[in-house]
Parts: sequence; structure tokens; C-alpha cells
Amino acid sequence: MLVCMNQLDLVVISKNKSFIERCRTLCADFDFQYAYFGSSEDFFERSEHAPTIKCFILDCTKFENIHEAAGTIQVARQMMDSSYIITILNSKVDPEGMELLKKSGANLIMLDNEFTTNSKLEFVASQVIKSAFIPVKVADLIPESRINGHLYMLMPVNRKFLKIYKPGSKIDNAFIAKYTEAKELYTHRNDLSAWVEYVQKYQAKDDNAGARNCRANFLKLQQAFLELVILISDQTVSTSFAAGKELFALCEKFCADLLVSLKDVTAPWEAVNNSSVGDFGSVERGTAVAAYAGMLAEQISPEVAPKAMMGGLLADIGLILVSPEVSRKIRTGNLSQLTGEERMEYVKHPIYGLNQILSKRIPLDDLIKDMILMSHERIDQKGFPNKPAAIKMKEEPMIIRLAQELDDALTIKLGKERIDFDNTFKSFLSGKLNEGDGYPLIMLLKLNPLIRRTGNASESSHS
Repeated sequence: MLVCMNQLDLVVISKNKSFIERCRTLCADFDFQYAYFGSSEDFFERSEHAPTIKCFILDCTKFENIHEAAGTIQVARQMMDSSYIITILNSKVDPEGMELLKKSGANLIMLDNEFTTNSKLEFVASQVIKSAFIPVKVADLIPESRINGHLYMLMPVNRKFLKIYKPGSKIDNAFIAKYTEAKELYTHRNDLSAWVEYVQKYQAKDDNAGARNCRANFLKLQQAFLELVILISDQTVSTSFAAGKELFALCEKFCADLLVSLKDVTAPWEAVNNSSVGDFGSVERGTAVAAYAGMLAEQISPEVAPKAMMGGLLADIGLILVSPEVSRKIRTGNLSQLTGEERMEYVKHPIYGLNQILSKRIPLDDLIKDMILMSHERIDQKGFPNKPAAIKMKEEPMIIRLAQELDDALTIKLGKERIDFDNTFKSFLSGKLNEGDGYPLIMLLKLNPLIRRTGNASESSHS
């Protein structure tokens, strides 16, 4: 097989034709560069550029024993210290064997049935490959400072990321001036903690301080949420219930921190809009939906704002569990092409998500459960999955749906032209007031002040 190893996003090791086809289809959908090898030996012989590979998938379902799989993972990890290694096992492997593979260097273990029947692979691959680089603002750089992580710029012609900053180097005024016109640079997901540490260390008291802190809190929540999604969707028996509770509590704390910092920003809606990127479906958009839900709740029902953020974060987690075909149609905006069976699968995703969260014994109160289960319901009974009568509809879950729809209207997609934020935001809210769109009028009228305030101040994240 003739492949250019230094341009690969994903490498697959397997002899199973259906396994390879699953990965090939995914890479075609996401426009990833990939290659497959029949054995790890074949791959290791051509591994001079292995460190540049973002994702490595190893089919261990036919390995004779777990120690053979562990040895292969150890070698792969030595060659690819920053790559994300996914190991596919059959359900016969015991928890001790799975723990051995994690200690050997596997980032994620998936069972062969979930690999083929749900959309967890799409979610993980989109994060590891397509969303591996996280945008940060040039305006957030502090003169005469240092970061313990790398910075990159996105080349406009070939859409490749060029490393422009090495950890520990001084950031001077000349560096900042050089990239000011670009407005955004990028840090790798592996360096996210270094970036957050940098923002917290250099608390510059300038006009951008509030937005800078807000974006750092957003990124902290985003990373914790991604870890929580992977844990909740884990169908192996190798994860502990304590880990789920710990991650859930961490997300609650980061939600609270983000809500506080949003109150210190002149235009908080723009701060969120300029902090997030991602266009897989809506699962990884949970962080932005949470922020929007918190701010909408502050206007509609302030006492529920913290819970609204957690509801927004978890509302669409069930999309991880739908089939790859349903996931593909959601991602490409082709819901009208869902078959009857696929449509049934899609409308049940809130139920799937809630059941999966509860199976991990994560402590949800009744209000957050309702937010997850009813986040797509409408008072005109045109929503899903249960179509309750209007009298049984609660305001809080409708805040989540409104936040989801707002995020969809405002999402910045990598490589796409930015929208006009002020006009889009005001048009969205005005449209809801005029059309109702399955919301109670008394709820929508509470949003009038937001329409009047939007555009009165320009948030420095546009700088």
C-alpha cells in the first residue's frame, strides 16, 4: 500500500473487511486522510512519520491473548506519544484485561458491538481529529508572557496547522502584532490545560480581561464535558461509578464558574459564540448549549440557571448511541431522509441518553431529568419523544430547546465564513416572538430585554 504517512489523520490495523469498511466510510464522511494495514508489523515497518498521526485504531478482537494486544499498544504508544489510540475488543475480555490495555497506553477501549452499531466512533474521531485544535484569541495574549504549550496558525490555502510558538518562549509585542490580523490562533487539545493555566496566571486588568477569563472557563468545561461523554457512553465494565460522579461534579463546578464569568462580560453571547467550534452533530456542542441555556435562564427563570446549564450540557448525549447511518443524516442536515425505523431511533435519543446517564449512577435531580427527556418537546405537541399535553410542559426544558436552536443559528464552523452576530441573534429572538414556534408567549416575552440590549456594546473577542 502506497500512502503518505505524514499526511494521515487516522490509521486502522485490522484484517476484518467490515471493520475496515466502517473506518473507510467514516473517513470519507469527514474528509479524513487514512490508511489501513493488515497487521501491526506492516504498519511499524513504515512508521517513520507515525508521530504525526492523530488517531490510531487497533482491532484486538482476534488477538490470541490480552498480553499480545498490550505489547502492540505499548510499541504504538512509544512511536506516537501524542496520538489518540482506540482499541477494539470483544465482550469476553475481563475488566483486568481492559485495565492492562489502558495502562499500556490505550486512550479508549470500545467493544466490537458498539464500534459497529452506534455513533461513538464518529464523536470521538471528530474530537480527536477534526477538533484536535482549539481556537484561542490573539487578543488574549499578554505581552512579556510565556505559555507552557504550543500555538499554531491555520494556513488559509491548504487548511493545515503550522506551529508558530514553542513552549516557554517569550511572547513579545512583535509576536502579538504579527498575528493580530489573524484574530485567532490555535492550541492542541493536549495543551489545553497549559492555555487555561496561562490565562489564570496572567490576570491582566485590561478591557479584554473579562472575555479572556470567560473563554478559559468555557474551555475547562468543554474538556471536562468531553471526558464525561466518553465515560457515560462507555459500554465496557472497566469504568467506576465513582469516576462518573466525580466528572459530573466537576462539570457542575465549571458550569457555575462559567456562569459567573459570563456576568462580567459586556456581551456574553458573543463570548460564547467566539469560544466554540465544532460541527459534528450536536453532542460536542453541549458546552455552548449549556452556556446559552444558563444565560437564557437568567432572563426567564434565574433560580434554575445552574441546573439549566447541566441540562443543556447533557440533553443530546443520546445521539452518541444512535446508529452510524442516523448520525450521518443528522450531521448532513438530511433528517427528512430518515426511514421510519431511523426516525424512531432519532426521536428516542433523549430516552437513550437519560437511561445511559442513570445506568452510570450519576446523581441527577428530577428537574435535570426533565430537561434531558423533554428538551425537544413543544407545547403544540409537534416535538418528541412523548408529545405531552401543553399543560404538562414545563418552562425549564423549553429553555434547553431554545438554547439548542440558538446555538444552531450561531454556530461557527471551521473554515466557514463568520455570520453577523448581532443581526442573527436579534433576528432569531424576534422570529420566535413573532411565530411562537411551540413556545408559550409568556416565556418568550421575557426575552424582549435581550433583543434591546444586543448590539449596544462590542465585545472584545471580535478583536
